[in-house]
Amino acid sequence: MLYALILLQFLAHIMADYLFQPHHWSVKKSRKVLTKYHFYHGLIVFIFSWLLSLDPGFWKAALVLTTAHLLLDIIKSYAQTSLKQRKNDYFFSDQLIHLVIIIIVAWSYHYFYGIQFLVDVSIRTIAVVTAFVFCLKPANILIKHIFIAFSIESPEEMESNGNGSVEEKSMPMAGKVIGVVERILVLTLILVGQFSAVGFLIAAKSILRFNEYRKNEYILVGTLLSFGIAIVLGVLISLK
Repeated sequence: MLYALILLQFLAHIMADYLFQPHHWSVKKSRKVLTKYHFYHGLIVFIFSWLLSLDPGFWKAALVLTTAHLLLDIIKSYAQTSLKQRKNDYFFSDQLIHLVIIIIVAWSYHYFYGIQFLVDVSIRTIAVVTAFVFCLKPANILIKHIFIAFSIESPEEMESNGNGSVEEKSMPMAGKVIGVVERILVLTLILVGQFSAVGFLIAAKSILRFNEYRKNEYILVGTLLSFGIAIVLGVLISLK
C-alpha cells in the first residue's frame, strides 16, 4: 500500500506541475519571488495530492506536501529573480527534492496514521496510468532540459542563428506532438507484448533524414530519448 501511495503522489505531482499549471503562471512566478500564482498552483497541488491519495484522511499529508511545494517554488523564484539563475540550473535537483519529500511524507503518513484506500486499485494499474501521463507533457519537458544540459540546439535555434529556413521553426512544436504519439504507441505495444512492432517503429523513424547534419543529430537524440523513456517505463511495468 505504501508503494501505491508513493506512486499516486508522484502522479499527482506531475499532473499538478506539468499538465494543470498554465505556462503563463510559470512565467509570472519566474519574475517575482511571491505572486498570487504561487498560491493558485499550491491549491492545485493540494487538490491533486488529496484526491489521488484515494484516502480521505490524507488531507493532512497533502497539506504538508503543498506547503513544501510552495516553499520550493518560492526558493526557485528567488533564485531566478535575485540570483539570476536559469530554470535548467536546478530542474533535476528540484525534481529529486520533490520525489524525496513525497517518499518521506507518504512513509510518515503510513507509519503514523495507516493508509485506508477508498477503492482497491492494483499498483500495476497505478503504474500504467502514471506511465501514460508521464509520456505526455512531462516527458517533453524532461527531454527539453536534457537538451539544454548538454547544449544541444534545436532547429529553431539554428534558424535564429541564420542556418536554416523559415519552415524549420515549426519543427520543435511538431516534434513534441510526434514525441508524445510515438511514446504512447511504444508504451502500449510493450505492455501488450508486441516488442517486434516497437522495432518496426524505430526502423520507420530512422528512415527520416534531413540535408543538414546538425538537424539529423538533433532529431536522432530526441528520438532515442523519446523511445528510451517509453521503453524503460514499459519494461519496468512488465517486470511487476
